[in-house]
Amino acid sequence: MKRILFLMACCAVALTARAQIQAYTTWPYYYTDFQDGVMILSNGQQKKMPINIHLLKGDLHFIDDKGIIQMAPAGQFAAVQIGNDTFRRVGGYLMKVTPGPDEKHFIAVRSIADLSVLNETGGAYGTPATTASTQRITSVDLPGFVNTNHMEQMQHRETGKKLTIKNEYYVVVNGNAIKATKKDFAAAVGPEKAAELKAFLKKNKINWKDEQSLLKLFDFLAE
Repeated sequence: MKRILFLMACCAVALTARAQIQAYTTWPYYYTDFQDGVMILSNGQQKKMPINIHLLKGDLHFIDDKGIIQMAPAGQFAAVQIGNDTFRRVGGYLMKVTPGPDEKHFIAVRSIADLSVLNETGGAYGTPATTASTQRITSVDLPGFVNTNHMEQMQHRETGKKLTIKNEYYVVVNGNAIKATKKDFAAAVGPEKAAELKAFLKKNKINWKDEQSLLKLFDFLAE
């Protein structure tokens, strides 16, 4: 019995590890390699190809038939499906979405590299912290990989500095993205509903960093 519980715990750890984003200054992507995914075009058609999400640019990259990384124009697609993950463009960035009551209402999460942490611990590619303090690392300094060979980039994937990833949460209502904080959501619903919102948040114990908890906010908006 103990052995079974131990194996189950190991599997849970392994699944958690796979779920974490492993990105580097030499590989600022959502997935550790390009995944077979579906690009849902603006006209409703679907196109299958190896794709990945650039964490800093918020763009969709794909591998063409010559093994070269390319960027899909933003206006070319409406959504992206990679395994069980769905991404939609929100505020100019591709974000992972959790469906709400309908197509116009959902929770969006933007995963982005925290460059402030990178600067505090030393710059990209081993740059000393003293240098990084005067030459701050920005998204412009990190590679975009467009028009580069996929296999060559993969060979050097882990040679750079590991990126710390932070998540930004948004409540999307009729195409408008509201940052998922108590302050921003209260401002969006207006002062006339302040008392109702306070009571609702207290009753439902909303976690502003959990998609399933944030979905409850649509119940408040529907009242």
